[in-house]
Amino acid sequence: MKLCALLREFIPAAKFAVLLSLSASVLCSQESSKTQKLPTVQQVMDHYVAAIGGHDAIFKHRSMTVHGKFEVSEKGPSLDRDAYYKDGKMLFEIVLPNGSRYQEGYDGAVAWQLDPQSGGAISEGNEVKAKQRDADMHYPGHILDYFSSMEVVDVTDFEGHTCYHLKGTNKWGIVNEHFYDTSTGLLIGYRFNSKWRGGPGDENEVFSDYKDFGGWLRPTRETHKSAEGVQVQTTTSVTFDDVSDSVFALPDAIKALLAKKGQK
Repeated sequence: MKLCALLREFIPAAKFAVLLSLSASVLCSQESSKTQKLPTVQQVMDHYVAAIGGHDAIFKHRSMTVHGKFEVSEKGPSLDRDAYYKDGKMLFEIVLPNGSRYQEGYDGAVAWQLDPQSGGAISEGNEVKAKQRDADMHYPGHILDYFSSMEVVDVTDFEGHTCYHLKGTNKWGIVNEHFYDTSTGLLIGYRFNSKWRGGPGDENEVFSDYKDFGGWLRPTRETHKSAEGVQVQTTTSVTFDDVSDSVFALPDAIKALLAKKGQK
């Protein structure tokens, strides 16, 4: 009431009435957006799957090859990257400036990394489960299968998009947040903490520049943001049903590590 009285001293009655009306309208609009009923998790997922082409477009292929570029920073080199997927297996390669290759893979049982400088490493525990998910080329079509719980928290801004904010715990106990554009249904990004696997902590993964590949709408730009800096992966081509099983054969260096561990 004191504020209203003060305003009346400086604003003519007619204009004050208009201002008061507009203020009430804005407040009501804000309150309405806060109390607006949120969709269910399944409704958000259904909208997303439909937006990227539908269930059939996602599941009709057994394998996939993705070619593109990898940039560590704006000033860093643009490196060739290739990713291969088939039947729950994955191989990811980056060609380094000296011609050598950094590789990560999952052959359905063993998750591994091979760095030409530091050598090979074999993932263990929950990291293997994360790699198994990453190797699932059909993941967008059944995201909830990887979660023990998921809820729609609110509507929020994420990377310039108005998004449904989902928060869930995956089946190996890690919290993940997803952001889906309220209008298009497209996945805009993830937010998560990577300290459990030795990462830098809070990280954002942002997806943009969606393009159609054989009826499947996929992001062609993935921007990864963390305390360690920004990494960008771009996609130049996606082809389907062209991956040989031999692609996922374990490198000799990884076989040697497994032999030492008595695993394979």
